[in-house]
Amino acid sequence: MNSRQIKATGRRLLWKLASIIGLAVSPAWGDQTGSLAGHVIDAESGQSVGWTTVVIEGLERARMSNAEGYFFFANVPSGAHILQSLHVGYREERFKVEVVAGDTTHVDLVIGHESLQVEGILIEGEHTRPVSPLQAPEVVFSGSKLRQNLSRTIAETIDYEPGIAQRSMGPAPARPVLRGLGGDRLLMIEDGERTGDLSATSSDHAVAIEPMTTERIEVVRGPRTLLYGSNALAGVVNVVRGYVPSERPDGLGGSVTYQGESVNRGLSGGLTLEQALGPLALRFDSSLRNADDISTPRGVLANTDIRTGNASVGLSLVRPWGHVGASGSLYNSDYGIPPDAESGHPHGVSIDLQRQHLEGRGEILTGPDWLQRLELHHAFSRYQHGEYEASGNLGLEYGVLTHNTGALAHLDRMGPFANGVTGLWFEYRNYAAAGLNYTPPAEEYAGALFAYQEWEHGPWAANAAWRVDARRVEPREERYSRRVGSIQTRDFAGMSAGLSNHYRASSTLTLGSTLMRTFRAPGIEELFSEGPHLAAYSYEVGNGSLDSERGLGLELFADYHREEGHVHVAVFRNAINGFIFFKNSGERSLRRADLFLYQTLGERVLMHGAEVTFDWHLAEPWKVAGALSYVRGRLTDLDDEPLPRLPPLQGHLGLTCEPTEALSATIDVRLAAEQDQIGEFEEPTEGYAVLDLSSQYYAQWGGRLHTFALTLENATDAVYRNHLNRVKDILPEPGRNLRLLHKIFF
Repeated sequence: MNSRQIKATGRRLLWKLASIIGLAVSPAWGDQTGSLAGHVIDAESGQSVGWTTVVIEGLERARMSNAEGYFFFANVPSGAHILQSLHVGYREERFKVEVVAGDTTHVDLVIGHESLQVEGILIEGEHTRPVSPLQAPEVVFSGSKLRQNLSRTIAETIDYEPGIAQRSMGPAPARPVLRGLGGDRLLMIEDGERTGDLSATSSDHAVAIEPMTTERIEVVRGPRTLLYGSNALAGVVNVVRGYVPSERPDGLGGSVTYQGESVNRGLSGGLTLEQALGPLALRFDSSLRNADDISTPRGVLANTDIRTGNASVGLSLVRPWGHVGASGSLYNSDYGIPPDAESGHPHGVSIDLQRQHLEGRGEILTGPDWLQRLELHHAFSRYQHGEYEASGNLGLEYGVLTHNTGALAHLDRMGPFANGVTGLWFEYRNYAAAGLNYTPPAEEYAGALFAYQEWEHGPWAANAAWRVDARRVEPREERYSRRVGSIQTRDFAGMSAGLSNHYRASSTLTLGSTLMRTFRAPGIEELFSEGPHLAAYSYEVGNGSLDSERGLGLELFADYHREEGHVHVAVFRNAINGFIFFKNSGERSLRRADLFLYQTLGERVLMHGAEVTFDWHLAEPWKVAGALSYVRGRLTDLDDEPLPRLPPLQGHLGLTCEPTEALSATIDVRLAAEQDQIGEFEEPTEGYAVLDLSSQYYAQWGGRLHTFALTLENATDAVYRNHLNRVKDILPEPGRNLRLLHKIFF
């Protein structure tokens, strides 16, 4: 049998058996990868630019150039790719390159402040249209932007972006809210995987992701969110860490980071190491965070201290056909929830959170002509969470075991279609609660089949996705509860879909729209919870008869780009049937008279809003940037009652000076209007204006790149309150805070 016959036989078996594993081990498809070698050059001086992060978009692969500006990627799938350069003092830029199979492609990445034409390839700056407008995440925090905003949590780190707010009960359990939607409607993932924590279920539950050793944070919206889940109507926040290395480093490399802040006498540090061991790539990271209670202009907010430790190690075999590897990580956090004398715990609650995570991941780069690459992954998380009263007694404990398995086939260009993805995903969760809680132990089984495709023709570009999900929630005991209803096995299934289009009306103006249909099955807690939850100030009661949640979202947007800067405007409308939330009944629990009774409801919600973001270069070296976001929501079946806990009209306006490439300084004002569109039993929140000052500097000393970020938050020590903070009635937001970060690359 010759090579062509083997290839045809392999294809027939693949389609007949639908066996992705069979595809991975088929032997005779040849080498479809090449190497990519590059040199990063300053646009004005022509000198090498060392310590530049280069990302291959869509492949989740990144390398840092050495001190002389050179970088190298091995085993890159042949075809067109987009490279993104990230370097403090330079604008983020994108480059289109063509990798030839079996050969090394050499590229020069010329980075600077202006659009350039180099070797026939248009290189566009951070604020011009990306080469592939459908591939890039809507927001990326990396490089200098990440270091400048790096804070105690992921939510605080990305809080400046348009449409993003943060839900909190003190600093530790802060979680992002995007366009008024949080919880499971905004997926928080790490390296594309679910974290296995319970942060989406309650305001007192922290996200088990440490920002200190994060490589970058991506905010994804539109049809691409359906690659990660069916219910991300708000979007997906993907924290990229690279637990399982996909590149073999040239030698020992990494970074050391340390940070201090005054508002809580906080100290934190992180270490990242990469080392080649023959054909193996080893990656290690670790971080520690220690902070006391938060200081506010009105006093110290008691029981808001944080103690967090995080460590991971990953090892991969990297070969021309791809890579296969595994990683293990530990995350431990002890943090406090402030006391509330009227809500069940006058002395506060302390939470002990632990997560152990194991992950296996492989990428196959060889295959038939129609296949660009194949991804296989499996992750296991063991999550435990104990809530302790001031007496030391355990009030409530959660335990969750989670398995996630997925396979994604990335398709090569087929006629007018490009960047297609087809995949399968499975999840198993084993959930248990103990203490003063009557929520039954339960198991969840979930599976999904999904597909994604892009299309470009002339000034038009579009992407679409389709996903089918099924989920079973199976309590270990079936019974009837007077408040919850029937506690029994429930099955849910639904379809999600998304379509987005871009029309390039001119060289400076792009118009577009996005239509999303989402599906969300209720979780164990929403169906069967019953009992006091002291750390959340509530007595929670589920609803065993809940139906699935189905959303329909429409967004219209416009992007105006010039060399001087850009402006983005978006308006959106979301209609959600069966919107699931815990509603304050206004009644005290019969079992705990100091706690209000919160009952799970599924109601119809109508939301609308708008966002504006811009940045513009004035006379050198000045730049102005700002953002404004607005969202409103109504419970249409409850006499148009306002949806509770929505952020007010808010934004920021900043002025930046960059006298040199190594130095920048920014004055920024955070603004919010009064929030008086409130749900039942909510209190209004006054508007505010808060002044922040920040600066960055970098230098090369002793062959190492040193970066510094100095920030003075709330410089005037203003008194202000975040409407989404559950403890805003106790004390206001943090006062004046001086924060210094120093990061060393080697």
